[in-house]
Amino acid sequence: MEPKENLKEKAYSIIKNKIIRCEYRPGQFLNEQELREAVGASRTPIREALNKLEQEGLLEILPKRGVLVRDITLQEVNAIFEIRCMVEPYVIETYGHLVSLADIQAMHQKIHASSFDTENLNEYDVDHDLHEMLIKACDNPYILEMMAKIFGQNHRLRILSGQRLEYRLRDTALEHEQILHLLASGKGKEAADAMREHLKHSREAAIAMMTDSKGWKQIV
Repeated sequence: MEPKENLKEKAYSIIKNKIIRCEYRPGQFLNEQELREAVGASRTPIREALNKLEQEGLLEILPKRGVLVRDITLQEVNAIFEIRCMVEPYVIETYGHLVSLADIQAMHQKIHASSFDTENLNEYDVDHDLHEMLIKACDNPYILEMMAKIFGQNHRLRILSGQRLEYRLRDTALEHEQILHLLASGKGKEAADAMREHLKHSREAAIAMMTDSKGWKQIV
């Protein structure tokens, strides 16, 4: 039998991964019994994991109603991109020179390879990995903690936008390659400007997706 703490972390990791990858979609109620069966854990580790995810803003535990995957509102989209547009270009310009050329080249190869793999979520994972790599060039623990929470929410938004707006997958890959090229060339300010422009386009795509007459809730 696994220790209680291990089961709690296992439950937290599995449920969070399903939320941010939109296997559990915004607005969906989760069945606690099904969660226990999916994780292979008892009630207590599941409850502790759900409480932690509620603190992170991914879930709402509603008395007598159940556990609800938090919706993504237009207000939240604007809040996410407000933070990202302030932080990510700053980190690139200030700390981008600390990202090794080997890491930049490896990421470029991952982006190129993902463009041939459109049948699963690989492109979204590569997108996440690139932004995480750049943020981790900064060793400020407060920035890292804040952006870890932001990226969790943004990964859901990234998947939902990509499912509705396929052109963003193509454009995002080109924008990422441009950022990496400028960074590899030692042009930190230009790379930061390119990131700022990329985030602007991503925000516009997310808002277009949310304000579409069908909305992301019609995605199947």
